[in-house]
Amino acid sequence: MQRSLHRTLIGPKAHRQLLAFLGQYLPRFTPPTSAAAWRQQMPALRAQVLNLFLRGHPAGLLAEQPQVHWGGRIETGAGYTIRKLRYEGYPDLWVPALLYEPDQLGEKAPAVLNPNGHHAGGKAMDYKQARCINLAKRGMLALNTEFLGMGELRADVEHNRIAHLDLCGIAGIGVFYLLMKRGLDVLLAHPKADPKRIGMTGLSGGGWQTALLSALDERVKVIVPVAGHSAVWQRRGCIEDIGDQEQCPTDLCTVADYDALSALFAPRPTLLIYNRHDDCCFQTRRTRKSIYQPIRPVFALLDAPNNVALYDNTDPGTHNYERDNRRQLYKFLNQHWGLETPDDDLPYRDELQTEEALAVGLPSDNATLLSIAQAALGRIRMQKRKADAPATARQALASLLKLPQWKNRSLQKVGTAQKRQDGTIQHYLLHLEENWTLPLTEYAPPRPQSIELLIADGGRSTLAAPLATALAQGRRVLVADIFATGELRADPRHQMLVATAGQRPLGIQVGQVLALLALASQKSRTLHLTAHGRVCPVVALLAAALEPQALASLTTNTLIDSLGRLINWPLSYAAVPSLYCFGLLAEFDIPDLIALSAPVPLIDPHRGPLRR
Repeated sequence: MQRSLHRTLIGPKAHRQLLAFLGQYLPRFTPPTSAAAWRQQMPALRAQVLNLFLRGHPAGLLAEQPQVHWGGRIETGAGYTIRKLRYEGYPDLWVPALLYEPDQLGEKAPAVLNPNGHHAGGKAMDYKQARCINLAKRGMLALNTEFLGMGELRADVEHNRIAHLDLCGIAGIGVFYLLMKRGLDVLLAHPKADPKRIGMTGLSGGGWQTALLSALDERVKVIVPVAGHSAVWQRRGCIEDIGDQEQCPTDLCTVADYDALSALFAPRPTLLIYNRHDDCCFQTRRTRKSIYQPIRPVFALLDAPNNVALYDNTDPGTHNYERDNRRQLYKFLNQHWGLETPDDDLPYRDELQTEEALAVGLPSDNATLLSIAQAALGRIRMQKRKADAPATARQALASLLKLPQWKNRSLQKVGTAQKRQDGTIQHYLLHLEENWTLPLTEYAPPRPQSIELLIADGGRSTLAAPLATALAQGRRVLVADIFATGELRADPRHQMLVATAGQRPLGIQVGQVLALLALASQKSRTLHLTAHGRVCPVVALLAAALEPQALASLTTNTLIDSLGRLINWPLSYAAVPSLYCFGLLAEFDIPDLIALSAPVPLIDPHRGPLRR
């Protein structure tokens, strides 16, 4: 039996099917046919994206102006001053920042927002100091903002904790967006900032922030993202480009992919900088096709064909915002703001400050992604859940899971049956239309009285002991792999893309279990379901809640008592990605699902009988 559980039934086809499935939900940007049509579409598209980002957040949050606390000053004696500040980017979440301010400012001065990327030093990184110093020496205001998880905000080093907010029905991406948007608010509030000459630029995560904020906020007039973004449809086949969850938020591509968002830059001057041999992500050869080429026709349509350019960095060509890339920034600002400044770095090395010298300081209770999620969990637990009729609750649950319906199902035998004295072993592939193929193995003892379906996070190969128990009870047994388990295992980043595409990994898993139960019902009217692991017991309980009439019993192994444990402990997104289903905990917790699965007997060896 052990050998049969380890047999490979589907192989590399499983990954190809996942990529094909994603491809169905990640359409490419189609350039508009007329300037008038695009101008009409632009505000509606921005509004849709912002509505998506602000799901679950307090009403009116976007329009609020940030509180700002100004701190100390560093008098450099080199023609500029560094002013320390912090601003409230989200309620109780303060962001440290540095304003590089020229000592001699005209009536109005150009200003550049400089968000951070994924570098631990944050706002103190030398390449970022070099850029801000140079901008200040050229007579520009340069605001250097910290990025969540970096520098003084290292308490949020795990960016994928936005999944904990998503679970509570609060779009985690909204926190990131408000933090960058309020940085722009702070910059524009400076009495000397020229609102007609506002730029934004950054590397990596700073490039992503530049692309996202510039797409949605027209106050940014010159846009220079560096190695920060590409279209999600391109990322599905290039795992190193997928990034963290804020870069691929839930449901983004139901509204717009990054090619469409980048088209919103037009007609504002835009310089896309990518690195030919980038050792992190977004190499030029890929982004040229997924971002630059799709948006060029939009700039032409808006009579600004020369306002978009792409620079392919080869010195050093790795993930960087070093001298060559900074030179492109200076020249681009000169060109579009009518400036006459040197096209190379001005002296800065002797002016670099230490991380300690640039520290701003934050409240001891500064909010984090996790604390925001914990507060949301507290509010959920204080709410009295309304008791909907079971049929209404099941409909709401299916909607939350975006439960798929596969009308065309077919069962394919793999090889010939292996006949043994104690029964027969037969391998199968269950085809669910063209989307998914599930590997399963059937063990049929003589004269079985019922049938049991076994699933586990680790897949079929980990189920030898439960299989032996079920056979000892005289049951026919189906041992199957479902999405993200066994042969269908999937990188958490690909599961992230499933949600970005508007689907739900958890819904796919539940739908597959229901399809397997429908298959099993053809062999016996008495169905038992057993699930092992952290994820599969929840999947099995959801299946029982949706179709309790299908089951004679449900046995779980280590079923958690509340989805809130994902936040309390906390569990990382990568450990159980499918459980972070947007809005699930806001509507249903484990006790609700247990009640909805009545009257199915529920047993968990680690918790005792949950219902007899």
